[in-house]
Amino acid sequence: MPKPLNINYPANPKTIGEHLRKRRYDLHLTQAQVAKIIGVSEDSITYWENERSYPQVQYYKKIIDFLGYNPFEFEIKTWGDKLRHYRYINGLTQKALGQLTGIDPSTINSWENYKSEPIGKKVKKFEEFLNQTSKYS
Repeated sequence: MPKPLNINYPANPKTIGEHLRKRRYDLHLTQAQVAKIIGVSEDSITYWENERSYPQVQYYKKIIDFLGYNPFEFEIKTWGDKLRHYRYINGLTQKALGQLTGIDPSTINSWENYKSEPIGKKVKKFEEFLNQTSKYS
């Protein structure tokens, strides 16, 4: 007879913390082991699972890799949506993406928050970036 599920086992995870807890339980790992895999403190995993805090974007790629899928839901209709999606699956802050592309992070923020859209050469530059494939897109 199979062992009964832990009362805290999230059968249908909705939050990042629930996704992490479910995967951790499925793999029979401790929070300390998951913390080492993701590169954070054990307290971070505890806080994320209990929704006392949320991971910073630079940990998203490692979280996605640990889970084996992308738990972030995106509507990808605008340039801003595409940028945010790209940043999240690659674990990039707006500043880091700006450094990679030579575009000011405040401009990236403006695009993501629907205040403006890229034009001219910037469109082509970002199309190249956004067309890169990812196994979690």
